[in-house]
Amino acid sequence: MFRVIVGPMSEEADKPSEGGGEIFIDAQQMAGTWANFARVSHSPHEFTLDFVRMDYAASPTNGIVVARVSVSPLFITQLIEALSDNWDNYAKLAMPKEVYGDESDDSAAGEENAEPA
Repeated sequence: MFRVIVGPMSEEADKPSEGGGEIFIDAQQMAGTWANFARVSHSPHEFTLDFVRMDYAASPTNGIVVARVSVSPLFITQLIEALSDNWDNYAKLAMPKEVYGDESDDSAAGEENAEPA
């Protein structure tokens, strides 16, 4: 597991962390940036993700890129896996079972209701 340290790198960086390492974030970046649209493009060697804040109230609709991140194709596969895992965990808690379709509960319920042979 990574340890997140808020603020500039300090003597805390000299202390060994348990597990995967440390991630430093400036206090000004803690709030993050809102984006409600993303555009993805790629070249043979990298993917570029543009995170955009769209203003749908404006006519015509316009937006501003609030962050641009370029990553390797390997990182994209890791990102897709992490997003998929996080979506599954979120959906299990936040979505009705009828919408999410949790198969694990259905199979267990089916076994309990089955008549003996």
